[in-house]
Amino acid sequence: MTNTEELLYEFLLIPRTYEEETEKLEAETKNFNQLLTCNENWNNFFEHSFDNTQIKTFFNNIDEEEKQNYFKFGLACITYFVQGNFTGPNLPKEIDNYFNSHKFETSKFSKLLSVNNEDININTKYPVLLVTAKLIFEHCVINETVNDWWNWRVIWVHQQILEDLSPSLLSEADRLYKQFHINPELNKYIKSALDVEVAQLYLTFRQISRAKEHILMALEMLGIRYDLLGALGKRTRYQEKELAQLALKVTVEEEREEDETINIEENDLPKDIPIGDDVLLNSIDFLEDLGIKSKLGRLEQKLFVTIVSDMIISKPQDGLQKEQMMPFIDLVLSQKNTFTIKIACLLMRCKLETKNSKILERALKQSEEILQCLNKEKPSPLSRIIDAFGTGMPPIWKIEMQYANILISLGLVRSALITYTKLKLWEEVIICYTFLQLKHKAAEVIQEQIDQNPTPKLFCLLGDATDDVSCYEKAWELSKRRSHRAQRHWGKYLFSHKKYEECIPHFEKALSINPLHPPTWFRLGYAALKIENWQTAATAYRRYTCFEPECFIAWNNLAQACIKIGNKRGAHQAILEALKCNYDNWKVWENLLVISCDISNFSEVIRAYHRLLDLQEKYLNVEVLNVLVYNVCNDINDSEGQTAHRFLQKTRELLGRVTSLYPTEGYIWELYANLSPSILLKAQRLQRAYRGYTQGSWDKNPTTCQQVLYVCVKLAEIVLDDDIDPRDTIVNSVKLNLSSAITAVKKQDFEETRDLVGQVSVHLDKIVQKLKNDGAKSNS
Repeated sequence: MTNTEELLYEFLLIPRTYEEETEKLEAETKNFNQLLTCNENWNNFFEHSFDNTQIKTFFNNIDEEEKQNYFKFGLACITYFVQGNFTGPNLPKEIDNYFNSHKFETSKFSKLLSVNNEDININTKYPVLLVTAKLIFEHCVINETVNDWWNWRVIWVHQQILEDLSPSLLSEADRLYKQFHINPELNKYIKSALDVEVAQLYLTFRQISRAKEHILMALEMLGIRYDLLGALGKRTRYQEKELAQLALKVTVEEEREEDETINIEENDLPKDIPIGDDVLLNSIDFLEDLGIKSKLGRLEQKLFVTIVSDMIISKPQDGLQKEQMMPFIDLVLSQKNTFTIKIACLLMRCKLETKNSKILERALKQSEEILQCLNKEKPSPLSRIIDAFGTGMPPIWKIEMQYANILISLGLVRSALITYTKLKLWEEVIICYTFLQLKHKAAEVIQEQIDQNPTPKLFCLLGDATDDVSCYEKAWELSKRRSHRAQRHWGKYLFSHKKYEECIPHFEKALSINPLHPPTWFRLGYAALKIENWQTAATAYRRYTCFEPECFIAWNNLAQACIKIGNKRGAHQAILEALKCNYDNWKVWENLLVISCDISNFSEVIRAYHRLLDLQEKYLNVEVLNVLVYNVCNDINDSEGQTAHRFLQKTRELLGRVTSLYPTEGYIWELYANLSPSILLKAQRLQRAYRGYTQGSWDKNPTTCQQVLYVCVKLAEIVLDDDIDPRDTIVNSVKLNLSSAITAVKKQDFEETRDLVGQVSVHLDKIVQKLKNDGAKSNS
């Protein structure tokens, strides 16, 4: 094992075996308690005013042994911060009293953690611990990999306690990622653990494509393969016949060499609450065992939790989303879990179950069980923290908020209001009072908070509660014109009143300060679309799709905006993405058909047309078919620079399908004739076109008369060809067609058809002469 690996195991709280974990946690707990209340350590930070420059100089002037002691002090700080705010239970009373003294005044350190003019959540406890850990991991360097990794974790924790995504923290993460010092000799389990935590942070910032890269890298290194497949099973107790259900099959290439047994008492973990329904089973009862080759260790479990987190963010929120995710959640819950992994899985399941009224009550009971377990003394606090960074464990107040959201779904608005008020979630308080038709009460509560401590956020919320625009102006001025929230709420107010042109500058200002707010991009795009500001709409929807890559509406609207600004290739790509989200929407397929035709992507034209016929049963777009046939017949280059003639056979198949659905459409038969492999087949199809055109009172319409005469000219040219035997029945048949057409059109005597009638008459005389000549030869 390399020296770096030893340091990683020692300073990253990564256990190798259960025995080592138990001994290590017991020793570290005592050590952390002593370190955390060491006045000498704290005095050094207070003497240097928690200033980056001064702290950096201080650490540069101490020896390696002292650096390691301070680094462990940093570990104690971040550990207890995570315990107090994420994993529970409450900190020991003596430590809690120590940090609640005047010396560690919360407001001072909360301001040090303020980013982009946005304060940390008001429920955050012991902010001094995060400030101190951040300074230590950044400036007290004991090993570049260890320091980089802890700095990454600090960024994740810091973002979790902010109410909005921070562009500054994302930039910091990007900078840190570029300088990550990863020793290539490190074992694959350490590398995979890092990939999981990197993915979790990028998912927090909704950087989905970057997160997926690291998920795939971890899967490859751990040799994990998984597939979603159909398998027979039962969902209900009284189901007699097994039906196809979505199942997850997982294989792991090799067993873990290290003993990573998770030996936590089942009573110390939150209970998996059953559904408690007389009909529904707790999980699908499959006919066959679809188990994996080996049990999943804690790292593999965290990886699957990360995969589900990615799916929650990137998949559209519909019925299929839950069906796709539950196999992953069931797989992890079927394993021997750690405390944090089990809670993360159960929380995700609760979130999915809030959309199903039949099991909503289970989600409520499960949330209550989780909140109770967070306050239990066992398992030990350090054993919980080990997995917090790789599971995306939310802060405790977010778990309470999710619990209150479930209460709202059940109609228990007053109960939810109590929780929201306790957490000082004033936006949700406004929603509850609005439900209760007591919106004025919300304004009173928020005004009370403003009287105590006026902030831009509170003025924004007062504006939401009272519909008073001046509140947003006060918020903007109070923030010294730096609050994206003030501009966002201001724009949202105007947007809700359909003042689209007025709201756009406010949304743009808000996004220039903080571009990491997807709903604002969406509203900006919609407002711009309504006033036909196509360029702004295209930009807004393009940015929104970076955060929500599975949003059908955004992709569809982006395509519309791209068409309007003349960016047809951009529109084509947007429509393809829209189809991934909604494959059965015929209108989007029609848009793809038209755009593909415009950019000469004939492969997509054919695919889209077939799909439209599948969806609509009957669909006709003569203009598109005309362009397709013309380009294929004239061998014009397509969008890829290759000749369109390569699509000849597929175009024939498409026209064959269309003509079978529209047997009386003359023009379609005329197009189909152009694709004929033989001259006689072409003549037959032109005759079908002739019959199609000559339906009903065709001779009363000069345009139709012209079309009939044009077909007659083409037919005549075919039968007058030297290769056509005069004795062939097609010659006489065409002669009759021409004769009938001339007779009918002459009766109407349209000015537009006179020249054509003369031309067809000449061809008819030639056909008659050809037949006479053949007859003379036969007689001789």
